[in-house]
Amino acid sequence: MEVVNGYVCKNCTDVDYAKKNIDPAKPKDGPNGVYATDKAKAAEKSRDAAKPADGPVDRGPAVTLSGALANVTQVPRAEAQQPYKPGSGFTFTA
Repeated sequence: MEVVNGYVCKNCTDVDYAKKNIDPAKPKDGPNGVYATDKAKAAEKSRDAAKPADGPVDRGPAVTLSGALANVTQVPRAEAQQPYKPGSGFTFTA
């Protein structure tokens, strides 16, 4: 097993394909995958998925606590994120 032009080759036929910039795993795609039909479909799907939704989506909290931690009160958003204030000081005590 060897690597030629970034492609993993298992036999001499794979090496010949790799030297021509053809992926040995998908030789029907041609050089650099120009004849790949699944790539065009995948690109179209990714463009559709990248389109923004109609408005901002509130997905809720990233973590939901359960058990003993479920009764812990959440910090209000105003206290959780403090905007940066230029010139403000920082004190660190060890």
